Amino acid sequence: MNPPRIQEVRAYWELNPVSAAAVPHPLGSPEYFAYYDRLREKNESLGFSLRLHEYNLFPGKRVLDVGCGNGYVLSRYALAGATVYGVDLTNTAIALCRGRFRLLGLAGHFAVGSAEELPFEKNSLDCVCCMGVLHHTPDTERAVAEIFRVLRPGGRLIVMVYHRNSAIHRIKLPVTKIITGKTVAQLVNEVDGTGNPKGDVYSKSELLQLLKQFKSLDVFAGLLPRWTVLPWLVRVVPRLLYHKVERKWGWFLYAKGVKP
Repeated sequence: MNPPRIQEVRAYWELNPVSAAAVPHPLGSPEYFAYYDRLREKNESLGFSLRLHEYNLFPGKRVLDVGCGNGYVLSRYALAGATVYGVDLTNTAIALCRGRFRLLGLAGHFAVGSAEELPFEKNSLDCVCCMGVLHHTPDTERAVAEIFRVLRPGGRLIVMVYHRNSAIHRIKLPVTKIITGKTVAQLVNEVDGTGNPKGDVYSKSELLQLLKQFKSLDVFAGLLPRWTVLPWLVRVVPRLLYHKVERKWGWFLYAKGVKP
């Protein structure tokens, strides 16, 4: 099957901003952002986010979020003093980013655009993050090449994709396939809503291969959702052991690296 066209991906996300269906408040309202942030921080704690994104290392530096969504991550970089840029495929997301920054009194630069054709000069950015986006764009390899192009030598890469060898993909989705009659590939797409045209999963080795141009790569898993996967695990396994399991079987696969 041919991958979807970028226009199909844009059309889906234009109508279905990330997690908006789970937020019982008007899109772009202060209550919307507050509720969304609480949901996100149940998955990625503030401490984890700080370790992952290293906000404190980029004051005065140029940071790009590819697929910036509603601006959650980018606003944290801005609060820490970075000069921030957000690119997203949809007008809806860019409007949300601008709304969040306006509410917080922050400065940011935003543009509608594709991860596969970033509107930046070569070697012009100090950090590029791309959280939960690469596995949705039709030409993922081209998007990675664009991120590599715009990062300066020594610049920081931070990405997240869905994890092939996670408890969700290896246990939950195969069971759901039997119940629903849908393929696992369909179910991966539908993690982000019915009608989503593309969702991929990566093993650690596949992600390392995808990012082979970068050096000092650190790849690790996270997010073993307590309310959807093995809920009994939380009750019987000590917290530290649970986090070890999460780093092996989590649904999110993170990678951090540096452009040589």
